[in-house]
Amino acid sequence: MPDDPSEAAAAAAAYTEGDHATAHSLLQGILSSRDQDPKVLHNVAITDYAMGGCKEPRKLLAVLERLRARVEEAREKADASDSIGSDLVGDADPSLLAYNSAVVLYQLKQYGKARAVLDDMFAQIEPVDEFLAFRSCFLLLDLQLLQRQLEKAAEVLAYLERSYAMLTKSDGGRENGSAESRDSADGASSLPSDWPNKRSARRPPTDISPEEVRSALNLYKAKLALLARSSKSSKREIKTTLNACAQDTTGLFLKANNESLRQNYRKAMKLLSNCNQRSERDPNFAALYYNNMGCIHHSMRRHTAAAFYFGRALRENASLCAPAANGEAVPLTHFSCDRRSELEYNRGLQLLLAGKGEAAFACFHAALKLLHRQPRAWLRAGEACIAAHLEREQAVRAGRA
Repeated sequence: MPDDPSEAAAAAAAYTEGDHATAHSLLQGILSSRDQDPKVLHNVAITDYAMGGCKEPRKLLAVLERLRARVEEAREKADASDSIGSDLVGDADPSLLAYNSAVVLYQLKQYGKARAVLDDMFAQIEPVDEFLAFRSCFLLLDLQLLQRQLEKAAEVLAYLERSYAMLTKSDGGRENGSAESRDSADGASSLPSDWPNKRSARRPPTDISPEEVRSALNLYKAKLALLARSSKSSKREIKTTLNACAQDTTGLFLKANNESLRQNYRKAMKLLSNCNQRSERDPNFAALYYNNMGCIHHSMRRHTAAAFYFGRALRENASLCAPAANGEAVPLTHFSCDRRSELEYNRGLQLLLAGKGEAAFACFHAALKLLHRQPRAWLRAGEACIAAHLEREQAVRAGRA
């Protein structure tokens, strides 16, 4: 079977640089001689998806699931006979297919399905490519924190610190400038680009320094501590992160959250004002800023002001995630940043507490499009119905009087 590694490398380079048309053309040339290779079919599917503006995620997901099932079936046959099946899949990696499926599911906000895929990977993570395992663990952490599975999130964090000790060990552990500490620090600064612990078949697409890894882990520790209502622990982790990167927006958000939990509301609002800038990681930053301001005012029991901030957040969200005028689908990258349902729920709660039952029900009804699996959302919608009914009864009585 003819194979040109340089052509595959050129396609990979073109895709990384954002030249999807060139990557697609090169992959089609490879596909003509390897039309049954799952690895090539996977790369073609990813490139087609990117060329289409990331607007057909379900089509991509179907291809990934089909390829993963095919690879796993061929691997089972190969294991059973020690020879049959290996030629059918080549060096295709089912864990890469699973990870990409989980990413698409996460962006589609199907968190339960995405977590199920990654839970299976984490249960058998040792044979998984190192860099892929690294990324899978961070995505799994996001999902576990979203679904408030704190014990499992702590387990994944412990695995990351244990398995990537050379990346996660801080220089702050040096005592009196010992030679051993200096050696370990020098080793960390001169890490090979293909990762330190295990062999990795794929190089990281970007240079990730040990400091960035430690900062990310501290942020996740802080999130975990905040969800567990451990104020002292979260404050320590946030302080460590901010010392490493003073302008870290996520760290400032978490610090403001921590101050709000401690009822230092003015300090929390001041921290939010200091980080009112755009974030490359999340283009919907303005909506997050106003949402956090609304949450602080909710804690202060200023429900009218909180509803105002949630309304501002909804307008900022709509400016980014509004559907195209010609009826085209929204790119998945924008849909994944859409917080309309959560913002509608928050605004509805403020309106309900302010005694505006009908307006609150309209917000809860909009929120249920995504939050329909959350019993609390249905409970709040029911409370809004009761409040609206009482408002109408009071209006009728007032009219009769």
